[in-house]
Amino acid sequence: MKPLHKKLKLSFSCLLLLAICVTGCFKDHNLPPDPELKYLTRSENIANVSAAEVKLRASALALFVKNSVKVYKLTYTTKTLDGKPIQASGIVLYSENFTDSLSVLSFQHGTITTQDEAPSNYKPVGNAEAFVAATAAASLAKGYFIVMPDYLGFGESKTIQHPYQHKASLAWASLDMLRAANEFAGQYSLKLKKKIQLAGYSEGGYATMALHQEIETNASSEFPVLKSYPAAGPHDMVSTAKWVVSQTTDMPAAAASYYLWVLLTYNQIYGINAPLTDMITPVNAAKVAAAVAAGNPLAAEIDLNPSKLYTADFISGIKNSTNTKFIAALKANDVYDWKPRAPVQLFHSEGDDFVPFLNATIAEKKLQENGASATLIRIQPSTATHREAAQIYLTTMIGILLTP
Repeated sequence: MKPLHKKLKLSFSCLLLLAICVTGCFKDHNLPPDPELKYLTRSENIANVSAAEVKLRASALALFVKNSVKVYKLTYTTKTLDGKPIQASGIVLYSENFTDSLSVLSFQHGTITTQDEAPSNYKPVGNAEAFVAATAAASLAKGYFIVMPDYLGFGESKTIQHPYQHKASLAWASLDMLRAANEFAGQYSLKLKKKIQLAGYSEGGYATMALHQEIETNASSEFPVLKSYPAAGPHDMVSTAKWVVSQTTDMPAAAASYYLWVLLTYNQIYGINAPLTDMITPVNAAKVAAAVAAGNPLAAEIDLNPSKLYTADFISGIKNSTNTKFIAALKANDVYDWKPRAPVQLFHSEGDDFVPFLNATIAEKKLQENGASATLIRIQPSTATHREAAQIYLTTMIGILLTP
């Protein structure tokens, strides 16, 4: 569940602040408010990218770039975890001067830890999925309308914590973004194809699976899904947690922190309210508390070895499913045990050093058992790490989008 950028250095600010709270451009068409709109509240043209510029950003795909791209930031209404209305944001990118109906792709971004990385900031920082990959996809000759939500906690909703790896809120924030994007298209007389596709890597792969399930459960008439392409997501949260606490060597630079971030998020959302020292060892808890108190969260260097990071009781409780509250919270966020009507094409590398490959095999098997059309594409080379596989997946997706 790692960001896709090259530097795997974690900004601990979100993680540590949450730990302390476990007990607690261009502007060409700003259209006036339309009383008929239910979701979209504002649209702002934040970039116009020429085909030549797209080729510079995505040089490996230069042969396939055909159109200039318009980028709009959308602000829309969705809801918080307690059901209250909140303004959230995301972007849409689409081929300029394309006369036929545009194909819709909802693209869910991977893990980010800073506001600058949010798609709606549209900057070449972090994993740069919006600035490079989504822009390249929107420029293809076939004509695409790319929809990218920021998720809760980023962009316009930055005043609240991002509920990391929370299935329900990732799904509804992404679905409401699709609804706002549809209203935007209506305002600008853009023609969109009815059936949509879904894609995303890491947290974005998990969010893609969650969104697919939410659409087919509650919005299938609005957005019939043609196919989804979730990649490297922790689809089985229970099995992933058991795998994490079973590791006895150091994990990659940020992995230990991200998995702890998940537990702290669930601790708060589900009202478990376990003290930090119930989950992580006293020396690590002290480092976290001291770093926050000193105003320098980045100084907290927690153990990357789960056997040294988590307490023995917590490890045992997850391994043996005796920590019933956390196991229930993890299970509530599984996204693999359902029957999608549209095909699901899973992607994962056997060499993933962040999100265990078991997620892909478990998801494929269960989806097939449920009667779905599900296939697993093993990213090659099989030794590709999480970060390396991300770039392979994004390039592969461009190839898929090029097909008729």
